[in-house]
Amino acid sequence: MPAGIPKKTFLPPPGRPSWDGKSDLPLLYLGWGNRDFGRHPLAFHYDLGTNYHLLLRGELVLNTGSATRIVRGPTALLIDSECAFSITQSSRARVEILVWIWQGRPLTAELCPAPGSYSAVPLRKDRIASLVALHTRCRDEVALADGCLNRTLLALRELIEVEILRSSRATPQTTDTRWTLTRTWMTANLSINSPVPALCDYLRMSPSTLHRFFARQTGQSLGAYFRNLKMQEALRLIRDEKWQVKEAAYHLGYQHPNDLSRALASSVKST
Repeated sequence: MPAGIPKKTFLPPPGRPSWDGKSDLPLLYLGWGNRDFGRHPLAFHYDLGTNYHLLLRGELVLNTGSATRIVRGPTALLIDSECAFSITQSSRARVEILVWIWQGRPLTAELCPAPGSYSAVPLRKDRIASLVALHTRCRDEVALADGCLNRTLLALRELIEVEILRSSRATPQTTDTRWTLTRTWMTANLSINSPVPALCDYLRMSPSTLHRFFARQTGQSLGAYFRNLKMQEALRLIRDEKWQVKEAAYHLGYQHPNDLSRALASSVKST
C-alpha cells in the first residue's frame, strides 16, 4: 500500500444520512440518499472493507489513480478494500446512492472484484426496488441491534449479493424457467375455473403481461391452453386410470359431468 494514502471510511458531509458501525460487526457503514460529489468529493483513500456503491440515478466519476471512469446509474460498484479510489461528479445532475461497506471480500464469487480493483455491474431498473428494500432492512437491523444482529447482517449480505447478481443485465430471469414454473402451477391447479387472478399472483404479473407471455410461448390464449390441459388430464384419467366421467369432471372442477362430456365431444370433433 503506497504511503500517504489514508485507510479509513470517510463520512458524508453534515446533514447527509449514514450509519457508522464498529469493527466487531460484519457491516461497517451504511449511507443513502442524495449526494453532491461536485461540492463534497470523496477523497482518495483505501476503505476498511469492501464498498458496495449502488448508484441508483445520476452519474459519478470513479478515480483509481491509474484510471478514471464515468459511472451512470443504475450500476453497482464493488470496490476491493485494497483498491485506492476517489469519487467526484462531472455534472450537477442529482446523484442518488446506497452504500454498504462490509468486512472482507464478497461472499458471492461472481461478484468478487480482482484484488486491488473493482467491479461495475449494470443493474436492471425493474429490480432496483428489491435492493432499496434490502438497504432499508439493514438500517432497521442496526437500529434494533439485538443479539441476532451479526447473523442477520450476514444473511442480508448474501441476499444483497444475490439480488445484485439477479438484477444485472447479464443474468435476467430466463423465460424458460418462468414457463416451467407456469406449466407446473397449471398442472397442479387444473380444478380451478378462473386461473388468471391466481396465476398473476403466483408469477407477479399483471393480466395484460400474462396474456402476452402466453401468446409468445404458445400462440394461444391462456384460457384455450388451460382448457386443453384439462382435456388431456381428463382423457388420461378416463382412459388410463379408468375413472368414470362423473368422477373426473368433479375432480377437474366442472360443475356438472355433462360439461366435461360436451368438452370431450368438442375436443374429439376438432381433432
